[in-house]
Amino acid sequence: MTAGVDADSSHAAAALTAPAIPLRAWLFVCVLVVFSTVAAVDRTLIAMLVDPIRKDLHINDTQIALLMGLAYASAYSLGGLPMGYLADKAPRKWLVYFAVSFWGLAEAACGMGTGFLALFLARMGVGLGESPLHPSAHSMIADTFPKRRLATAMSLYSTGNLIGTGAALIIGGWIVNALLHYDHITVPILGDLKPWQFAFVITGLPGLLLAMLILPFKEPARLSHAEGGTGTWLDLWRFVKRNWAVVLCLGLTFGGMNIFNGALIKWQPTYMSRFFHLNPAEYGMSLGLIYVVAGVGGLLFSGWLVDRLYAAGHRDAHMRYFMWVIILTSPIVLYGLLSNNLTIYLVTITLAKFATVNSLGIAASLVQLITPPSLRGRMSAIFFLMIMAFMGSTFGPLVPALISDYVFHDEVHLGRSMGATLCIFAPIAVAAILLGRRPLQRALDDARAWADAK
Repeated sequence: MTAGVDADSSHAAAALTAPAIPLRAWLFVCVLVVFSTVAAVDRTLIAMLVDPIRKDLHINDTQIALLMGLAYASAYSLGGLPMGYLADKAPRKWLVYFAVSFWGLAEAACGMGTGFLALFLARMGVGLGESPLHPSAHSMIADTFPKRRLATAMSLYSTGNLIGTGAALIIGGWIVNALLHYDHITVPILGDLKPWQFAFVITGLPGLLLAMLILPFKEPARLSHAEGGTGTWLDLWRFVKRNWAVVLCLGLTFGGMNIFNGALIKWQPTYMSRFFHLNPAEYGMSLGLIYVVAGVGGLLFSGWLVDRLYAAGHRDAHMRYFMWVIILTSPIVLYGLLSNNLTIYLVTITLAKFATVNSLGIAASLVQLITPPSLRGRMSAIFFLMIMAFMGSTFGPLVPALISDYVFHDEVHLGRSMGATLCIFAPIAVAAILLGRRPLQRALDDARAWADAK
């Protein structure tokens, strides 16, 4: 035991005195943030365009739900392992370049959809195109930054998701409001487009140019595979089998809270329209600013704090921090969801975006810390695409809807349904953290054999 404590102390001391991270490494992460932002805009914008799409394509709410959830999430999740494998084996820089270009074209194709099936297939294209981004980005960041700064780097990268979601809410709100004044928009070559079609085109086509931002950067050198196997599918199976309890713990913790996060993303616009009687421009601006300011600030703060705790020798800092955040903030957020006061609601939702569901950077860094370098792309795909994203995108919209329809029988007071969702998954997340502490400690011990701080 003493030897372990001494090792932790010397490890922490070395981390605190290590050299600064090169500016080019931070610039590289900033480019990945741009891609993550564009991805979030492209997958979220449809939530703000529900009514005009329904009207023009003559489809119902069930079909809209399939377009928002299943069409995107199925392709995104099914593409996870193949794209994760490519991230482990192929040049990740070029994989990201082609991914950004492809999903940009798919997003623009959504604007060309003239029926449910065409829009469904285009949404699948967006999901498939985005599936290589996180595995490749997480793997490259883990090979670029030392463990002592990994949570900060991953949190910075994850801000793109919140910036993009906020931008989609603000832009989408403006577009929906503009429908009251414009019947169509004339676009060169494409002709006359409905405002919702123009929104897809104008957010998708710039991806072809933005993809080039990664070209000046070199492919990060992969860390040694010596202690992590050769990266075969058998190595992946052995790793998951040995660490099944950790994967289950992380899935229940972060996947469960991402269901609540998905509930907020998908149902807040409708709730603020039905209950607080705000128009799309009003609630779009309010929610967008919350995502951009509170969400980004919370991600950067949590990454910085967790890195400080980890560098000081607290190897369970990631999970301990998130557990106490859930315990301390969930009651306050629940109070806001049940409140009839708009100001209280917005303040507590700001707290939720700052802390309660702001776990992407923490989860990403933790998965990379316990995973051998040769398996990082696939493990990132399994965890973020097949667990977190699928749970959040599929069950996030579904759980509050079921509670609203079959428990409360009230489609106006959606805050109650979102609050009930929080009451279900917050205790599950805390219990999973407590039960997973020992398996996680063993996984971190295993990781020391192949992943030393730079």
